[in-house]
Amino acid sequence: MAGLRTFDAFPKTDAQHVKKSSKGGFTSILTYLFLAFIAWSEFGSFFGGYIDQQYGVSNNLRETAQINMDIFVHMPCEWLTVLVQDRTGDRKLVQEELSLEDLPFYLPPGTVVDGRNEIRSPGLDEILAEAIPAKFREKLDFSGVADGQEFDGCHIFGSIPVNMVKGSLLITARGYSLGDFRRTPPDLINFSHVVNELSFGDFYPFIDNPLDQLGRLTNDPRTSYHYQTSVVPTTFKKLGAKVDTNQYSLSESEYTVTEFNMRIPGIMITYNFEALSITISDERISFWQFIVRLVAILSFIVYTISWTFRLTDKVLVLVLGPRWSLRYQSDGRQNTGILE
Repeated sequence: MAGLRTFDAFPKTDAQHVKKSSKGGFTSILTYLFLAFIAWSEFGSFFGGYIDQQYGVSNNLRETAQINMDIFVHMPCEWLTVLVQDRTGDRKLVQEELSLEDLPFYLPPGTVVDGRNEIRSPGLDEILAEAIPAKFREKLDFSGVADGQEFDGCHIFGSIPVNMVKGSLLITARGYSLGDFRRTPPDLINFSHVVNELSFGDFYPFIDNPLDQLGRLTNDPRTSYHYQTSVVPTTFKKLGAKVDTNQYSLSESEYTVTEFNMRIPGIMITYNFEALSITISDERISFWQFIVRLVAILSFIVYTISWTFRLTDKVLVLVLGPRWSLRYQSDGRQNTGILE
């Protein structure tokens, strides 16, 4: 029994015969700090998730969609006609479904005149923060307008349902469509305009769209504008929250109407609903996948650093001599640490 008391399957060197290497300890500390940083980064990735984008054919069958608009036009409302027409043959006046009010035409602050807005895809967090449903504002208050100021503009705003097929929304002068025999005087025609809002689907006033805050000015009554939009249904998902909206690309052209062509003067917005849909969601890997990934990454780093330490030590010994070894001891011995 006395022999068993002194038996040690893993004999150790007495403490008085061991001298620690400061160089090896320094590299070990750096290794531990680096491993802690990697682990912290992986924990952040696990809890923060990642953005996943899926593209596919839209499986949400709908017959109609909603167009939200808020536009200033440099013409009195009584001389304007707003109509919708599409490839199914439907053609209807939509003034009764919208709100129209006369106003002194002006450019709101922040309007981009004769330029282009930056077209970009908003981030997931940005959409969730700005996707606040709302109704259009009430009519503007012009009670403080100076006496004698001319109400030479029209404010057109509201939402209208349209068939979910290719079509166009046209704002034109009276007498140029649908057999309206009351023709607009030429000196009143002016399609300078400001698009405060143009979106498709549920109305979220705080989400920026390519046509929002865009203005076009002209002094030629024959100048007309054509905007072509391609609408893509987009769904945003995060932590149980879901926002169904639409993004659209934009191209535009400007032309002059003459008596020799068949173009209708005005502001035309062509829309086409794409069959493609986009789903942008915040995803997270499972806990066990995270553990396996973390262990694999940390093990690989330890293995790589271990071999880097050994190779660096051998290069130093070969080039500068044994005194430069990372494991060199003052008594001529070498010590092996956690990386050995």
